[in-house]
Amino acid sequence: MALPPAVVADADVLFGAATRGLLIQLDYAGLLHLHWSPLILDEMSRALVKSKRKVGRAAAKAHEALMDRSLPNATVDVATVQAQYEAVSAAVRSAKDTHVAACAYALLAIRAYPGREAINLVSKNTKDFKIRQLEQLGVRLQKPDLFLSRMFEENPAGIAGAFSAFRASLRSDPEPERLLDKLAADGQPNFAAAMLTAKRVGIIAL
Repeated sequence: MALPPAVVADADVLFGAATRGLLIQLDYAGLLHLHWSPLILDEMSRALVKSKRKVGRAAAKAHEALMDRSLPNATVDVATVQAQYEAVSAAVRSAKDTHVAACAYALLAIRAYPGREAINLVSKNTKDFKIRQLEQLGVRLQKPDLFLSRMFEENPAGIAGAFSAFRASLRSDPEPERLLDKLAADGQPNFAAAMLTAKRVGIIAL
């Protein structure tokens, strides 16, 4: 059986509430190991405040703290990330994205997952990175829609179960189709469409 993938999620992936919640639930379900750095969470928080999805910096920081409590093993500390800046500098197109690539590479450098040859870096802004150079370092760059679609293709029942558990945890108790619409709006249209099609033909239950 394949080991659950280790994943570093960029701030632009964590920005969307539906995607953020589903990734955390997938970790709860043992289907992946989700990681971020304090710098990634800070970037997410600033975007949430700027977009007015969180009212003020304090509310955004409180949400960061909730995420840290939800997944206490997710954080790669700043010092560990910064120690890998030089190693990944040639693999990024913009200095502002160095910490994201360094967070993913740090998991390999510190042997957080012995025997793993690669860590997944999930980001919407793939143009900000040099894919080939990252691959040489053992970092696989993917957009979240493709990453989630591949996970669903490989394990439809498991992903559907995590989706259902995530939906049940929401106070709004949305219908499955409504939550899939939110995932599509987050930037995961192919994943949402695949889930919806599988539900309609009876392959999965949501």
